[in-house]
This record gives sequence, structure tokens and C-alpha cells, in this order.
Amino acid sequence: MKLLAPIILFHGEALFRAGQPASQFYLVRHGRIIVLDQDGKIPQRNFEVNELFGVPEVLASGNWSLTAIADGPTNIQPFPAQTLFQSLAEMPDSHSDFLRGIAAMA
Repeated sequence: MKLLAPIILFHGEALFRAGQPASQFYLVRHGRIIVLDQDGKIPQRNFEVNELFGVPEVLASGNWSLTAIADGPTNIQPFPAQTLFQSLAEMPDSHSDFLRGIAAMA
């Protein structure tokens, strides 16, 4: 698996905005990501160092419904959707069906 280049964000910089395709999921390597409501004002969720996020949205092959911004200097490791889909293809059907079911709830 070839890793994508890390994404370096400044405080307040958006990683993605509502409506953009969810084509990657992410690991926070340094800093923090805040996911804001649809108006971009009220924090809904935080992701800290070593937390993975975006998997359900990528599995659902949808768009981001909210906006994610950096809280302070932040380093993110992106993973392309095909990495996740390849892993699912290698799992037993019962496991991949379970994960796809969870993604459908996202």
C-alpha cells in the first residue's frame, strides 16, 4: 500500500467541507480536528492524535455532511478509499457485510 503525503493544516484551515466527496479517511498524527455543524459554527466532534475518522462516510460512498477544521497546527495522514475497499474485499463476507451495514447508518 502506497501512503499518500501527510496533510499539514494551520489553525482554522478546513480539511473538508460539507458537500465534498468522502474519497479519503484520515488518521490524526498531530494536533486536533474539530467537526462543525452544517452552519460551520458549533463543534459536533473532536478527533485527537491516533484517532481514525471518516471510515463510515467513505464506505457509504457519499459526501461529507459536515465541515472539519484544524484546531491548532495539525498533521493528518490521508488514506484513499480504495485502501479500505481492498481491505473489505479480503475479509470474510460476514465481516465486510457488517461494516457496510454500519456505514449505511452514517
